[in-house]
Amino acid sequence: MSTALGVSCILSVIATAGVVSVGTQALLLQQQTQSAADLAALSAAAAQASGNGEACAVAEAFARANRVTVSSCVNDGEMVRVGVEKLGRTATATAGPTDAAGG
Repeated sequence: MSTALGVSCILSVIATAGVVSVGTQALLLQQQTQSAADLAALSAAAAQASGNGEACAVAEAFARANRVTVSSCVNDGEMVRVGVEKLGRTATATAGPTDAAGG
């Protein structure tokens, strides 16, 4: 009886560790996707402000370097909004001059 209980406890711990591992991987993937969106938007806004390139092309280059795909890029002349996707996870980020954002 105690052997069966011991095996059950061990299997329960292994299953719990597996669930935690999958959850952690999903969270990490979402954070990486959001970081890539932030970087793409910031770099695009910097390029827009300095005149050193077309904002969405710069966002594409930074997204590619971070292994994500740009799903949208909207440049209204000051603010740049970039959407990215990686393995089914999506994230968006907006960047531009602080006075353009009202802050």
